[in-house]
Amino acid sequence: MVVHQVFAQIFEEEIKNVIVCDNYEMANRLARATYGEEAFAVDCSQYPCGIGDKYRDGTYYHVNNDESETMINYVCTAEQQVPVLNAQVSYLSMMSGYEMEVYHE
Repeated sequence: MVVHQVFAQIFEEEIKNVIVCDNYEMANRLARATYGEEAFAVDCSQYPCGIGDKYRDGTYYHVNNDESETMINYVCTAEQQVPVLNAQVSYLSMMSGYEMEVYHE
């Protein structure tokens, strides 16, 4: 269950602010009220981005000290990592011959 979300306020492809809000519509209204009608909010809960970074075509970019840009990768939630880790444990168990317990819902 998500209680709060983290939103990046975007204007002219730049992250102007990062806010915590309980819904997208309010975050978007706040972005437009603060930065103008062309501004918008984007959920950035799973992206380690910050003020001054860029957002273009659905992708976040970190702006480095030399002004070059590096794509910011999505960070999986714990819930998303469990099936991957279970598969890895199962594979290692099969390859090693040792039985290992794997969590299943």
